[in-house]
This record gives sequence, structure tokens and C-alpha cells, in this order.
Amino acid sequence: MSWMTLSRRPSKLWIRIAITMLAVAGVGIAAMIGLIWFALEGFASCRNVILSSTLSPDGTKAVLVFRQECSATVPDSTYASIVPMDRTFSRDRSHAFLGFAGHAEILPSWRGSNVVEIAMMPGIEGGFIRHDEKVGSIRIDYK
Repeated sequence: MSWMTLSRRPSKLWIRIAITMLAVAGVGIAAMIGLIWFALEGFASCRNVILSSTLSPDGTKAVLVFRQECSATVPDSTYASIVPMDRTFSRDRSHAFLGFAGHAEILPSWRGSNVVEIAMMPGIEGGFIRHDEKVGSIRIDYK
């Protein structure tokens, strides 16, 4: 009887050891996946920094100039968008009519409520991403 008792105890011990090892390995794998996801999420995330806002003469909209800053491997981009004043700014909702890689000062001015004049200083470093001539009924004049 004692021989059967001794043989059953080691098998239960091995099962517990195997379950513990599998649990530790699972936690380790989950931690690695979490760290990789966290690193990639931070690496790929971008933020928009509002540089200026120029209100239209009628006060219903504004030209918003903003820079998109991403990770060190992605160059910054500068954009201009026309945003209704009754909504908060969202890059997804307020599509940019002007965009380019790099930095340049964008100087918007309104000529009436339907024409925006855009001057850029110094020049465009990385080329245009977007360069629209109209946004709805608003004409864009580049100087």
C-alpha cells in the first residue's frame, strides 16, 4: 500500500510543476507582447500642436494652422484647415486644405468671408502633401 501512495505523490507533484511552469511562461509571453505593443504604440503615435488661429470677418469660422509631430523617424508636417467656430477642432473632421512636410510659417489672412490669402515663410522644406485652391465656397489664394 505504501508503494502505491509513494508513486501517486510524485505524479501529482509533476503535474503541479508543469502547470506552474506553463503559467509562468504564459505570463512571460503576455508581458513581452504588452511591452512590444506599448513600445510600438508610443513610437507610432502623433500629436497635433495648434500654432495659430485666424478668425473670419463674420466670426463663423477660422483658419487653424497646426503642426503634426510624430516619432523621431517621421518628420513633422505643417497644415492649415478651415474650422467652423461652433465645433471643436479635430484633424479627422476638419480636413486640411494645405499640408507640407517640414516647418514654415503660414500667415493666413481673410479677404472677406469667402477668400483666404496664404503666405508662407521661409519656403517649403519637404514638398507639398496637399495644396487645395478651394474649400467649399471659400477660395484659397497663395502668395
